[in-house]
Amino acid sequence: MKVLLSAYARIPNRGTEPGHGWGLAVHLAGRGIDVHVLTTTANRELIQQQLRIGPIAGLYFHYVDHPRRFRSEEMRYLLWQFAAVRRARDLHVSENFDIVHHITFGSVHVPSQLWRIGVPVVFGPVGGGQTPPESMIEYFGSDKRKERARTLLTRAIKYSPFHRYWLSKMSSVLVTNRDTYDLVRFLGRKDAKMMFDVMIADDFVAPGPRRFEDNPRPLKILWVGTMRPRKGLALSLDILARVRTPATLTILGNGFKEDVVRAMIATRKLTDRVIWEDRRLTLSEVREGYLSHDVMLFNSLRDSCAEQLVESMALGLPVVALNIHGASELVPESAGLKIDVQNPEQVIHDAAAALDRFAGLSGDERSRMSHAGWSFAQGLTFNNKTKQMEAIYESVVAKRQPALFTANASTRTRYGTGE
Repeated sequence: MKVLLSAYARIPNRGTEPGHGWGLAVHLAGRGIDVHVLTTTANRELIQQQLRIGPIAGLYFHYVDHPRRFRSEEMRYLLWQFAAVRRARDLHVSENFDIVHHITFGSVHVPSQLWRIGVPVVFGPVGGGQTPPESMIEYFGSDKRKERARTLLTRAIKYSPFHRYWLSKMSSVLVTNRDTYDLVRFLGRKDAKMMFDVMIADDFVAPGPRRFEDNPRPLKILWVGTMRPRKGLALSLDILARVRTPATLTILGNGFKEDVVRAMIATRKLTDRVIWEDRRLTLSEVREGYLSHDVMLFNSLRDSCAEQLVESMALGLPVVALNIHGASELVPESAGLKIDVQNPEQVIHDAAAALDRFAGLSGDERSRMSHAGWSFAQGLTFNNKTKQMEAIYESVVAKRQPALFTANASTRTRYGTGE
């Protein structure tokens, strides 16, 4: 089988979307599939550097430039999509692809245009249909207006004839959270399937779940992520300020200016309870953070399907999370505590109470949470997700076969199936 992957974000050995594209491509090639990857020229140097370290049989890269004069990443991505179609048409003439798979960006806002080359397209898993609770919008600070504009745009997609048409061209639509699922079904894709877009390396998963002991020490809470308004760092600090149990919060991540973060901590009188270094940590340092804390606090106000949640569970760390968007379905009920969202005061109160409750659990109760999360996360490794994706490819191609035998020669040639 020959697969063309569309992966705009594809930097090797990085987390989230870039890491997903790279990992999936490598593992598909490892299963004997010929994988051709369309990506942006901005990734060329890092990819070539990685391939010099270890070439990968059956994996090929094709670089498509995009206009750099636009400051907006969204505009650059949109224009890149159409440039990618032109390159894909040329490649299809020589390679005769069986299927196209759009991986990144994983958003329903800008569907892939690669259906235009006449090959079945798997679109996703994608998110983007989620919007933050309006009651929590104050936590976006200076990004409040921008976030409200995004919410309006997302709601408007329901009535977009372009999105309805584009989605109708996909052979398979995969979505990563319930919000996006409802949106694409409204747009006519009643056959859309749920599939988490997060994937982790098989060797990242711990050999077994954590074994917690009864311990009266201060509760060690972990926060992981890039600092953006939607990630809710200020909300995390407000929650910590309400926790009655002796507790510390370790922040692994950066993004805001150091003086801004220090001021956020100081104004809440949490200087002696928050641990933070203003730098990007290595993956091994982040992994050690998961292993050395008691619970992870995840309170992002808008997130498709956060990788931190899977990393945490894969290493046996229980989670306290907001019961919205991807976290609502990604965290099993038995693997942590989830907080409904009504308004800021309620969220702060209930999240702090949940952390106090967690602190009071016995070692056995925490260990059972650890085991539930660890067991669930094993299904989200690259190896397992690649097997699932290959099965989807085979299903899509099989459904197409009967039409190929009844088509005339010119049609077969057009769709890359001619002699």
